[in-house]
Amino acid sequence: MTLSIVITTRNRYEDLIRCVKSLSLSSLPTQTELIIVDDFSSDRTRNISDATLKQSSIPGTIVHNREQYMMVKSRNEGAKKAKGELILFVDDDNIVDREMIKNLVGFANEHPKIGIIGPSMYYSNGEKYLDFQKINLFTGKTTGYVDNSRSHTCNSDGVPNVFLIKKSVFEKCGYFDEQMVQTFTEPDFALNAKKHSIGCVILKSAKTYHQTSKEDNFKPRSLGGMFRQKAYCLMRNRTVIVSRYGGLTQKAVYLIIFSWFWPVIYSLLVLKQLNFSLIKFYWLGFLDGITYLLTGKLKWSYHD
Repeated sequence: MTLSIVITTRNRYEDLIRCVKSLSLSSLPTQTELIIVDDFSSDRTRNISDATLKQSSIPGTIVHNREQYMMVKSRNEGAKKAKGELILFVDDDNIVDREMIKNLVGFANEHPKIGIIGPSMYYSNGEKYLDFQKINLFTGKTTGYVDNSRSHTCNSDGVPNVFLIKKSVFEKCGYFDEQMVQTFTEPDFALNAKKHSIGCVILKSAKTYHQTSKEDNFKPRSLGGMFRQKAYCLMRNRTVIVSRYGGLTQKAVYLIIFSWFWPVIYSLLVLKQLNFSLIKFYWLGFLDGITYLLTGKLKWSYHD
């Protein structure tokens, strides 16, 4: 098996169907399988069966979790079932360009030292928003960039949303850290892989269209408003990343100046949305992140 495509989904039936359709219209390797991991949906997703997927041009199977696993564990479930030497993870709110998979697979086969490859990312209106991202380990800030150079690839601190990982990378580095649950999980995986001399790039000739817009960046979904657990993880996991991959000076600067800055800023932003319930989760995440930085013990204090 050449390629396994893994989609994790929960209660986004229409998005999922559009995503699968775009994949079925893609230039695919002859040996390709589709694995959908349904994270305990309550909408029409729960009625999808393997027989339903036979209508797609990609041989597929669907796994219905018996309880909500969340994103990271669901991705791991898909990766462990995958038979392909290359595993492409696609978030369900994407419509992929027809040549995206062909370009990613071709690049992966030609570059043995690169283990994680993603496409350039575009909003649904066609505006490009990401060619690579970098995490500042002094501040904990993740910044996405559009690259205007003639370079075909950009080194990136992880790839969100859509990314291909060689199965050999999982064999060498392990799977996604399920204690992270969600948020900052891709940078954590990529920075860990970097310790094993495995590269992570975005290939600019590969494209995906994320069904979101620039205006969504400060709406409740991005701030954790749709899922309070995300609000908690946004704060906790930011500090986990600095703790795991920052140097002593970076950790000190972050702890003293920036660790408290993030929950303050996010709290002020959600006050504008009148979503007061998120604030306590930001600060719970902040406290558990600081505990990890100081003790190395990763706590989970989130309770809805």
